[in-house]
Amino acid sequence: MRWPLMALLLAPAAALHAQAVSVAEDIRAGREALAANQPAQARDHFAAALAGDGASNDERYAAAMGLGQATLWLGDYAAADRAFRIARDAAADDAAKQAASTGLAQALNARDFPREAHALVAPYAMSQTRPTVELLRAEQALGWLDRGEPYLDAAPAPSTEGYLGTQYRLLKDDVAFNHAAQVEGGFGYSHDSDGLDTWRVAAAYRFAPSSSENVSQRWGVAAGTTHVDHAGRSRHLDDLSLTGQIRLGEDHAINLRVGPGRSGGRSYAQGNADWTIQPNDRFSFTAGAERAPVPTDTAIDHHLLYNLFSAGVSVRPAARLYILPTYYRQNFNDGNHRDGGALRVLLSPYDIPGTSAAIGGEFSGRIFHSDQPSRGVYFNPRNYRSGQFGLIGVYSLNQDWKVRALASGGRQVIDGAGAGVYTVGISLQGRLPGNGRLDLQLARSSAASASNGGSGYWNNSINLVVRYPL
Repeated sequence: MRWPLMALLLAPAAALHAQAVSVAEDIRAGREALAANQPAQARDHFAAALAGDGASNDERYAAAMGLGQATLWLGDYAAADRAFRIARDAAADDAAKQAASTGLAQALNARDFPREAHALVAPYAMSQTRPTVELLRAEQALGWLDRGEPYLDAAPAPSTEGYLGTQYRLLKDDVAFNHAAQVEGGFGYSHDSDGLDTWRVAAAYRFAPSSSENVSQRWGVAAGTTHVDHAGRSRHLDDLSLTGQIRLGEDHAINLRVGPGRSGGRSYAQGNADWTIQPNDRFSFTAGAERAPVPTDTAIDHHLLYNLFSAGVSVRPAARLYILPTYYRQNFNDGNHRDGGALRVLLSPYDIPGTSAAIGGEFSGRIFHSDQPSRGVYFNPRNYRSGQFGLIGVYSLNQDWKVRALASGGRQVIDGAGAGVYTVGISLQGRLPGNGRLDLQLARSSAASASNGGSGYWNNSINLVVRYPL
């Protein structure tokens, strides 16, 4: 009786030992799979180790860190987020916790939570390359790159490429671009179904920013000329502006572009300004004002200007879902007043596994009411509303160049008359030799514009902007 009883007593201990061996084997197999460039197999092994009973705290940390690395590799950033949080909780010392925090910051940056990522790595990033890269990625998303130079100077350059080396190189160029004075040139052209051609050429110079921990300022000057051609006649609009970009603390940003404009021998004040407060990664509020001429041939002949005041929010109820409603009031100098709004609901793109592409979706809507409708001078029905559903595609040609595309369709209603509408567009953004930047946009839309709208109307446009540091 004694031997069966002893075996019964030892059975739980044997089971625990077997479970512990299984956890250790899964961790070892996961590491071997990562070394063999097999992240999916590594994910499965680390997940099994993390789910196993009898794992020590150190083993839970190792399994969670491995799972975070594998899911980052696979582009499953939500899973990586969860894994690195487990690793942070299981960390035995500050060094282990910092390693987990850096991995978590990488996942948060990929999920567009830059404020949380920044708060994680800022206390210890100085002189460490990997946390510095995640800190600068967060600051780039937040518009704080003016604060990143001391961290970049203190961090050793990585000796290899891969994710760390590539991001370090790109961010180093971005910091240099941000800290330099800049010149910008732009060209735009549009042509619509009514034969209205609009050409614009613009140039700008921006001084190097003046920055402290709580305030950043960048000032500049901009000038442009717009030609509006229709039925053999050309009208000219010229503008000169003072530009400003101001950051106050971490939550407030102000953009200014104000100055004189001139058309047909008449001068006027023109420009725009907006203020944004963003206290966290899930909410922001923006208020803006704009004064400009209505860009149609007949409106220019009538010296028609408008003042526009707007207020909008960005709300993020889920990690990939953004809701952006805006209200505006538009007052024209012909006595017309317009109340309107816009709504954009964005599903941020999902990465397509095994490719450099991502796909998302959006809804965009617009509505307004004019109290003095008119015809012939500019598009001015009493009531207008439209809504479009679309797909968004993003494709990385390489680390320096990215293509974005939009295709959407829906319906608009103009004073009770409905018509189908569509919008297609493609853009190319990238880096030029000498640390320059290029942004090219092509679009075609049948939705109403400032000049006209309705069944059969369409507008084609192209816009190009090139910027260089000095």
